[in-house]
Amino acid sequence: MYQGFFGKKLCLLIRILLFLSLFGCSTKYIIKSPNYATYKGEINQHTRLIRAERNQIFQILTKEEAFKEICPKGTIVTYESPLPYQVGTIIKTRIAHIFEFDWDSRVEEVILDRKIRIQFLDGFFTGGTEIWELDSVGEYTRVTHTIIVQPKGFFKKLAWILKVRPKHDKTIEALLDNLKKVSETL
Repeated sequence: MYQGFFGKKLCLLIRILLFLSLFGCSTKYIIKSPNYATYKGEINQHTRLIRAERNQIFQILTKEEAFKEICPKGTIVTYESPLPYQVGTIIKTRIAHIFEFDWDSRVEEVILDRKIRIQFLDGFFTGGTEIWELDSVGEYTRVTHTIIVQPKGFFKKLAWILKVRPKHDKTIEALLDNLKKVSETL
């Protein structure tokens, strides 16, 4: 009798937690901002203050070899035509860890030394947006990386919550740490 009662309560608790997590309330990197009101989906954002000029950081982000240098182990990125990096450039990304993900993105907007906006063309993040923003703050540059994604379907939402978002957060934090290290030693 007690086992059935507690089993039902545990099942209900799991359902409530799952329901709440589907709305993205389980990570500190989720934000709400009027700056991204034109996009649909969860806004996941990471920032870093780096003691370097905006143009230096922009060059690292837009030069394939420099970008590869800051990618965490297991992350493979290539820039494809049209080159040099510009609106229309295709970016191929492959994450080769326990699970493999790969996708293509296209550069949609470039504001020299300030902003890069990229559209996810396929893969897990299809239809989502990635934005790099660089703002001067005294002798520092605030680097902001934002993705806005809306996984479609129950299983993709569940995968996003349980595996993909935590992996994304860890990977972007490592990338920003590497960007900071490389930028501040040049």
